[in-house]
Amino acid sequence: MKKTIFLTGASGSMGSEAFKELLKRRERFNIVLLLLPGAKEKRAFHKYKNNEGIKIIWGDITNYENVLQGVTGADYILNTAAIIPPLADRYPELAAKVNYDGVKNILQAIQAQPNGCQQIKFVNVASVAMTGDRLPPIHLGRVGDPLKPNLFDHYALSKISAEREVIESGLKYWVSLRMTYIAIPNVLSLLNPIMFHQPLATCCELITKRDAGFMIVNTCEDHIPETFWRRVYNASGGPNTRFIYHDYLQQVMKLLCLGEFKKLMEDKWFCRRNFHCHFFEDAHLLNNYLHHWRDTLQDHYQQILEESPLILKLYRSSPLRYLIQPWVIKNLLIKPKAYAKDGPMGWIRNKERERLLAFFGSDQNQTFSLVKEEKKVGKPFHLNHGYNENKPEKDLNINDLQTAAKFRGGYCRAVKMKPGDLRTKLEWQCAFGHIFKASPYLVLKTGHWCPVCDLSPWNHSEIATKNPFFAQVWNRY
Repeated sequence: MKKTIFLTGASGSMGSEAFKELLKRRERFNIVLLLLPGAKEKRAFHKYKNNEGIKIIWGDITNYENVLQGVTGADYILNTAAIIPPLADRYPELAAKVNYDGVKNILQAIQAQPNGCQQIKFVNVASVAMTGDRLPPIHLGRVGDPLKPNLFDHYALSKISAEREVIESGLKYWVSLRMTYIAIPNVLSLLNPIMFHQPLATCCELITKRDAGFMIVNTCEDHIPETFWRRVYNASGGPNTRFIYHDYLQQVMKLLCLGEFKKLMEDKWFCRRNFHCHFFEDAHLLNNYLHHWRDTLQDHYQQILEESPLILKLYRSSPLRYLIQPWVIKNLLIKPKAYAKDGPMGWIRNKERERLLAFFGSDQNQTFSLVKEEKKVGKPFHLNHGYNENKPEKDLNINDLQTAAKFRGGYCRAVKMKPGDLRTKLEWQCAFGHIFKASPYLVLKTGHWCPVCDLSPWNHSEIATKNPFFAQVWNRY
């Protein structure tokens, strides 16, 4: 019998590629889509309206009845719907409703199905933004590292809350994929003030949207073993997709024949911290199951050339481009984004003290230049998770929990646990006296800790004074 796949967010970058993959496998899958009833979505999906094996629900993930309709009868749920930056920055309440309330609606709908918690498989899309700023020397990360949402990053906050709900849901089959930067070939669409929020020294391990869609659909195949489920994974395109942001911009400018980076952009336009992305130490664990490492960084560059807007293709092929000086492109196209209201230079000009403190570490109305050494990537610092990670999960006991909790500045209030039982919730207390319940898996294996402190980026400095685990990723700036 065919499996029924319920896909949300099919009009988005990752979701659209997932839908293309599902179409290739229609002999095995029935497809149910939840789409906003907007003009753009209706134009794009109108041709599938009466196709056999494809059902379209015109609705909203924030509407429980719409979600329930999609979950009913589904074997798999692929949730790619999300409000991402910069939209999430401008509309934080909407981001919370879609990214967090939407996941809660899915979980509630699964629980409403007969034996749903034991049968329905749920793939949650989380984000690398949850671990925040990871500039060298802490640019190599793995699942279990501290969560560190950046100041003003409502997207990361919503994703942290949503993932916690998924992990502690009690479902037999769930997985959370912490997505890295999904590379968009149309670079003009990325020409936004947010491009300057990223420090030039940022290390990134991207994934192409093609491989992202391929990856998530592969979770629905029969060969996926039981061991895959009830885990959190870092999701990327692998070591062959790594770059440093400065080098990436330099290469893209060269590809598009726009000129050299130093003639088009200024170091001072870029923030010094408070963004996200890093290299992954453990992304191969997901690839071992889903085999999605196909495209490389060079493939992405080729996609940029092939899928560039017509105006860029005409520019590259026209001899007139030699008559256009780089300063024209710089001042007419790029500089206005850096000096926009949401751009770093706009914050400096408008003396937005809180944002300057967050992104530059200073509230002074001044310019900032990049320190040369920041462009270099040396040997990464390997973070300590506060317990013996080499110990088999079946052997972990209450002493391991107490050791890990102490390293986080708190303690486990439970006096005993069944060795190896990482799924039963226990009671914990953080350094600030917050008492909460969490499974050992959540605490030891995913980087989550206190649900109050994890969502308190404005209090990171104080948290670091009492939490050595978190201090590893905060006291290095």
